Amino acid sequence: MKQLEGGRTGLIWRDGDSVIRPSGAWTPTAHRFLRHLRRKGFLAVPEPIQITGEGREVVGYVAGRVCEELSDPLVGSERMLISAARLLRDFHTASQGFLESDDEPQTWMLPPQEPQEIVCHGDFAPYNVATVNDEAVGIIDFDTAHPAPRLWDLAYAVYRWAPLSDAANPTVAFGLDDQLRRAEIFCTAYGATKEERRRLPEMICKRLQALVDFMLASAASGNETFAEDVATGDARLYLNDIDYVGMHQDRLLKALC
Repeated sequence: MKQLEGGRTGLIWRDGDSVIRPSGAWTPTAHRFLRHLRRKGFLAVPEPIQITGEGREVVGYVAGRVCEELSDPLVGSERMLISAARLLRDFHTASQGFLESDDEPQTWMLPPQEPQEIVCHGDFAPYNVATVNDEAVGIIDFDTAHPAPRLWDLAYAVYRWAPLSDAANPTVAFGLDDQLRRAEIFCTAYGATKEERRRLPEMICKRLQALVDFMLASAASGNETFAEDVATGDARLYLNDIDYVGMHQDRLLKALC
């Protein structure tokens, strides 16, 4: 077996065409959702194989290079950006109908958001997207999947892929002008409506605040992973980005609308 790099070092392994990773109370629901997507013909997601008795799940390996840094010219290219937006749109289309057709009790890691239009991925970011050459071809890690409006997912995706974060941060590859341009390109490739574009800045801030609240609550309840994230400043980073989006909301709206 080969250890896979990522956010949980030492916990995710590849064994041939399978990936072995930690499971949670939400994993049975996530596996049913993955089967729904694949039945709909959306094969750009892992095939759910089994949930073991040792707190592990086994899923199919999604071939491709995972995007870690938008500073990589290939990862941050306009072609990659457009293909990622179209992949998210196709995923949302395939997601339709699961909430109505699934007749088993549903458990999600993140709290559902109203209106519950579809099952959102919850973390459609470069590090959860598999790529081939300079195109996005697959989506991984469905732990954060949960019912929500499409705009909830689109908002977080634009935040991550633009990315709408202070360029003073050394990990941010683009300045504000490029961020605004990339946000508009993503929305156009996704097919965002005028109303979705108008609501996007507010929804980004709402989505990030919900993430911070979840992180802090999880850390307070003893979750070591989230406690470490909070200790290393992740929650503060998201709060700073809320301020950043609010500061530039007028320019973002002008670019989008």
